[in-house]
Amino acid sequence: MRLSAELLGVAEQRPNPLGEREIVLRGLGVPSIEHLAATRDAFDAIDLADNRISRIENFPRLNRLSSLVISGNDIESIDADNLRKNTPNIQNLILSNNRISSLHEIGNIGKACTKLEFLCLSGNPVTRRQHYRLYAIQHIPSLRVLDMIKVKQAEREKAERLAKSAAGAALESDVKLEAREAESKTFVPGQGKTAEESFKSSFTSEQKDQIRKMVENASSPAVIEQIEDSVQRGVFPSFLLQQQPNGETGGTGIPPPPLAPENEIARKRLATDNSTENGEGGNAKKTRVDSSD
Repeated sequence: MRLSAELLGVAEQRPNPLGEREIVLRGLGVPSIEHLAATRDAFDAIDLADNRISRIENFPRLNRLSSLVISGNDIESIDADNLRKNTPNIQNLILSNNRISSLHEIGNIGKACTKLEFLCLSGNPVTRRQHYRLYAIQHIPSLRVLDMIKVKQAEREKAERLAKSAAGAALESDVKLEAREAESKTFVPGQGKTAEESFKSSFTSEQKDQIRKMVENASSPAVIEQIEDSVQRGVFPSFLLQQQPNGETGGTGIPPPPLAPENEIARKRLATDNSTENGEGGNAKKTRVDSSD
């Protein structure tokens, strides 16, 4: 099941045990993260547990989000740049029972979540790696609780000593090698851009401003989903700029962009042709009527 705007609109909403406003999206068989902009940043917590998600990515700007539960999925990697930019206030991250096996993904979590205090990775292969806990403590300095165990000052000091030692240097070298190998496997032939990547590279500044206004003024989550789908394909969502019978634009209040010169010429030529045809048609009809008299 796709994580659609309609699904987000009917999903359970509740206060969680931390008193946060939470949207519950667990156990739906969701294969990937998408269309979360339809939540309009209205939640402190998102529960995506027990789905089929393989990578944490494609988050829209969610400043309010502080808790993310995404346990029991197939997660192997994290898009650190996406999370750091769009979810800067995550403090609680539950990633238990996934498939994270590389220590460099621990580093990615640290880069992505600079305010992270509570992290659970129990049930991931990476927890069986040598120096896993010390590595996590060193690379996520804001961490207070790791795998349900409080981080102690003695562990912080031990992690720092490890980082400065020859063993720590060798470990860091291995992690960098893992990161390079993972990066080389990231590209999949035929794989499309995310909506965020396409937005950056496929549109002019004016079009970007118009798209932002379309999202802000969208009349429903389904409209936001249509905008995202169009942007991801690199197509400007001009369907929202079409004139309605009452003369209003398609619910966005945004005037359509000016036509390119060649399109403007074609439009004028078509209007002239239509006018000529209508005139000739009227004269022909009149002649036929006169002859019948």
